[in-house]
Amino acid sequence: MTPVKQSKLYTPDAPQRGNCLTACLASLLDIPLWMVPAFEDMRGDLYQARIEEWLSRLFGVRFVDSRDRKVDVLPEYYIANGPSPRGVHHSVIYRAGELVHDPHPIGGGIAAVEWTWHLEGM
Repeated sequence: MTPVKQSKLYTPDAPQRGNCLTACLASLLDIPLWMVPAFEDMRGDLYQARIEEWLSRLFGVRFVDSRDRKVDVLPEYYIANGPSPRGVHHSVIYRAGELVHDPHPIGGGIAAVEWTWHLEGM
């Protein structure tokens, strides 16, 4: 896992979303941020299907959402999601229940883990 910082920040009055999830994917895959498509620019529920397709085709891994499937054991590094100190949902990297990387430049992590995503070999 190579920590990557996000390059887009969420602001309520801006048309763009933050790219914390994209930065977390880059971190877990040990690749630069520019190599991950801008999934945050996709509207609605399209982004998750596109992430799954991209990960499957290029890396041969599955994108596992704890809201869709019961997860008994998480891998060493995984994406935790929850409310940030800035009042929006945020993605960060956890290891063994502890924050190890916050892609936001200010940091602050999340107040609580509401769900997780992780990568799993196919």
